[in-house]
Amino acid sequence: MCTKYVLASELSCIETRFNVRISSSGIPIPKLYSFSTVDYSYVITSENPHELQVLKFGMTPFYATQPMDIINARAEGDKNIRNDPSYNGSMAIFLQTAFKKPIQSQRCLVITDAYYEWSDRNKPYLVYLQNRNRPFTIAGIYDRWINPESKEIVESFAIITTVANSMLQSIGVKRMPVILSRSNESQWIKASNHLSDVLRLLTPYPAEKMNAYPVSELVNIEGLNIPSMLNPVGEKLQVEIIPVRVEGGYRAHKQKGTSDKPWFENK
Repeated sequence: MCTKYVLASELSCIETRFNVRISSSGIPIPKLYSFSTVDYSYVITSENPHELQVLKFGMTPFYATQPMDIINARAEGDKNIRNDPSYNGSMAIFLQTAFKKPIQSQRCLVITDAYYEWSDRNKPYLVYLQNRNRPFTIAGIYDRWINPESKEIVESFAIITTVANSMLQSIGVKRMPVILSRSNESQWIKASNHLSDVLRLLTPYPAEKMNAYPVSELVNIEGLNIPSMLNPVGEKLQVEIIPVRVEGGYRAHKQKGTSDKPWFENK
């Protein structure tokens, strides 16, 4: 499962990147170097595509009698239980009771800078997009739940997952969040889109546009939120082609190696 994420970008950067402003009811959140279930984070919803909302991670469907905190929703629904990366069947998420309504009319962009994944040896990795492509978005769904006892209205979201791409499979990871390209972000939250058009977006992000490196066990400590959690403790999984400014333009520079700084501080 995809359970922990990073959101370290400044609010002003997020607002500029997505051409939105934080909602009047939204309270700015601190930088999150490891956010997980019950934490609040920034999303952009299909209902209010020009506003930045602050919702709880861990969705409770509207019909629930108590909090459910669903963090991941499988794109394939009950199909492809073995997580076959070559699966080409239907995206049956809409057949799941908890997701039937949200996938059709309550979709959201979950804003993030990176996320954590654990290898088949239980080693934590920080996964990110190359070329400093951050913040980026993950396909999400949301719902509103009214606590039957307190009558409190809770707005919460879940992240949609799909089969892992080849880079993540190399460390034994079987699933990954559905990362959206910039060109598909508006399509994901466009309320008028037909369900079939929405389901076509639920595919693995290209491995060659991503990278990952091992991080310390600090990420396993619940509630810890410090920048050093992002620091690499080993080599990146893939060589990156990084444009380097030279006189008269840019040249390509291959980079792998280790560093004592997180990916977004490397020159």
